[in-house]
Amino acid sequence: MRRPRVTASPGWALADRRKGASGTMESGPAIFAGVVFALFGGALLTWTAVRVRQGLPVAQGVSPVASATVAGLVSVIALILGTWCLTRL
Repeated sequence: MRRPRVTASPGWALADRRKGASGTMESGPAIFAGVVFALFGGALLTWTAVRVRQGLPVAQGVSPVASATVAGLVSVIALILGTWCLTRL
């Protein structure tokens, strides 16, 4: 007597893979996170550049060079994270 063949994945996962499912359930949070990171990074970079150009402090009570550097790095990191999230679709 032969034993039935059992796969490690559930049947619906195999059926979705065969149909070419695009993973729409997982792409929603990635799109949201990517857009949030990109908007935050772009807004922070723009705000920092405007403050530096006008000669105004980026953060009160901190060295102007240090605060502009940290804000610039955080904005670039946020833009990189947003790009990374959006390329994972």
